[in-house]
Amino acid sequence: MKKYAFLLLPLLAAACNSDEQITTTRIAEPVARIVEYTPAPGQFINERNALSGFAGEDTPQAACAYAQRRLNEGAYVSLGGWGGYIVAAFAAPVPATGDYELYVAGNQMTTSSEPGVVYVAQDTDGDGSPAGETWYELKGSEFAAADRNYRITYRRPSADGDPVAWTAVDGEGATSAGEIGRIGEHTQAYYPAWVDAAELTFRGTRLPNNIAEGEVDDQGRPVTAWIAQPFAWGYADNYSSIDRQGAANRFRIEDAVTADGSPANLTQIDFIRVQTGINDWRTRIGELSTEVCAIGCYRTVTTAE
Repeated sequence: MKKYAFLLLPLLAAACNSDEQITTTRIAEPVARIVEYTPAPGQFINERNALSGFAGEDTPQAACAYAQRRLNEGAYVSLGGWGGYIVAAFAAPVPATGDYELYVAGNQMTTSSEPGVVYVAQDTDGDGSPAGETWYELKGSEFAAADRNYRITYRRPSADGDPVAWTAVDGEGATSAGEIGRIGEHTQAYYPAWVDAAELTFRGTRLPNNIAEGEVDDQGRPVTAWIAQPFAWGYADNYSSIDRQGAANRFRIEDAVTADGSPANLTQIDFIRVQTGINDWRTRIGELSTEVCAIGCYRTVTTAE
């Protein structure tokens, strides 16, 4: 497993009974393995080109291997439309420090943020799997305005070239419907090829729409501005001025909350999940899919020299 130097914090001290110097260094450590990759349908899913990098993956295991290879290369992994997600495991528990302990790198730009919600879990039964564990959302700046009980179902189209229809139910029980339509040169099937089920349902937190307001067409879709605005902090693939460092957004375990929004007070975590957070069907640019280029944690390493 590769480890990358991130931020050097030298603390030099003479050993008690030798001339050794103790150096403490903070490193960025990538996740050890991809546990699950289940994107929602989207314009980059299954796309066999150098940009998206798919090669006909048709099993969940092959999809995980694809995602792992892409992250190893620093290439993006698209999570598709709202709800699509990736789950990863750390090599060892990541302790809570009160500082930034986690990071997720994306491909955000000043005019394009596609925020993803981050969740964490502990390996309470010690079996190395997040199955059956409780997931805790990391609270971000839009927490109060978000719908934390959103549900969406995508239906496999009868033909690969057809749009992917979806229906959703929000936290108040109101329903909505739409489709992920065909976008330009993205002509492949949008529904994940390794998902056998005819319907794909996701649950989680839906963030507020972030496309800039402006002139709209007769369906209420913006036509003069395609600025996907960033949120203040707390989300992946988000051009934040607070938690972004380069391409990475940084996260604190202390921001984890329970289902009712109370602090989770976690002392450490073992797993991380990133999930597309926007479902803005007003746009003509396709789904606002969270892209992930790296996932990892920060650790403090002490060496004697």
